[in-house]
Amino acid sequence: MNWLKRWRGEKMGKPKIRFKGYTEDWEQRKLGELYQRNTERNENLIGYDKTISVATMSYKDDGNGASESSLSTYKVLRVGDIAFEGHTNKQFRFGRFVVNDIGTGIMSPRFSTLRPLNEMPVNFWKQYIHSESVMRRILVNSTKAGTMMNELVIPEFLNQTIMVPSENEQAVIGQYFTNLDHIITLHQRKCDEAKKLKKCMLQKMFPKDGEKVPEIRFSGFTSDWKQRKLEEIVNRITRKNSKLISELPLTISAQQGLIDQNEFFDKRVASKDVSGYYLIKNGEFAYNKSTSNDAPWGAIKRLDRYENGVLSTLYIVFEIKDETLVNSDFLVAYYSTNLWHKGIHEIAAEGARNHGLLNIAPTDFFKTKLKLPADIEEQKEIGEYFKKIDLLITFHQQKCDELKNIKRFMLQNIFVSEK
Repeated sequence: MNWLKRWRGEKMGKPKIRFKGYTEDWEQRKLGELYQRNTERNENLIGYDKTISVATMSYKDDGNGASESSLSTYKVLRVGDIAFEGHTNKQFRFGRFVVNDIGTGIMSPRFSTLRPLNEMPVNFWKQYIHSESVMRRILVNSTKAGTMMNELVIPEFLNQTIMVPSENEQAVIGQYFTNLDHIITLHQRKCDEAKKLKKCMLQKMFPKDGEKVPEIRFSGFTSDWKQRKLEEIVNRITRKNSKLISELPLTISAQQGLIDQNEFFDKRVASKDVSGYYLIKNGEFAYNKSTSNDAPWGAIKRLDRYENGVLSTLYIVFEIKDETLVNSDFLVAYYSTNLWHKGIHEIAAEGARNHGLLNIAPTDFFKTKLKLPADIEEQKEIGEYFKKIDLLITFHQQKCDELKNIKRFMLQNIFVSEK
């Protein structure tokens, strides 16, 4: 049959990656052969708790603020229906389509929606019609600029063509992405659960302000924690990179710690000449005085990722004086709490922020106080506990990132895009 379709002038195509057993060319079809304008209105008055958010394809239990009397004007969206979301961004420059895969619901009449003429594998079309590379040409030819977002011109859309595999191949591809999404979700859930556990235990395993012992302790430890000035347990480091031992420019992220600028910013921010920068070595700490939503008083992190690197002299770098008295992993955990924020608040000059950078003198920083167990073994237990949680978070996050990269690669190679 393929020779006949080619003789008729119909376009054919094959993806770069295919599942075993599928060799037939994908066929060119008009979208009008697959979809029609959805005109179904909410005449049976489906409740506002079934209002669908196009952005997240989920129900909004409290609706979107529309009055009960206006719900009859809303469109009914059934499983397999598609809705056009006209907001543009870097990923979707002309807007995007989303497929309803959650169940019957209602949607604001301002959205353009379409319904399949026949039942089609939802899990395939959920990925396919959402693909920027597949839909770009179609949306260029069938959208126009609106007041706040792009608008879909439905007659033009239905006149566009798209490459379509057999229904069996659609089902196989759809199931693959469903399974992949399920595994990603599982790892993300495990990651989120570990983060919640860490946040909870950080609040309970360190003494609250005014207390001498934490709410939760490892068995065998009963003595009060001792208050110390930071300068009593650490040494400031002002070692310059004069011999260019390292060319790796670092920054401090509240979430990712000390990290290569090129990886974090997607570019190098440091000067070409880094000989005047501080040289920081693995295991040493640094304080970034820049504030953010995640780090309202800056961030203090230990260098773990690299053997060494360089930091702007705006950072405060330090090392533990005696690791038989202070455990490094414990200090990492301590600076993951917000207990040290009060000390920074007290020494930060009022209103002295320059583009989000706190005006804090190193001498004042090292006079801040912290509480820690007098027994180094208790410090080790606490440090090891949070180190294990961090490893668990990192494991699940890395799995998520790896699987998302696989999905991105497959989306780019398992579909056929018309030029």
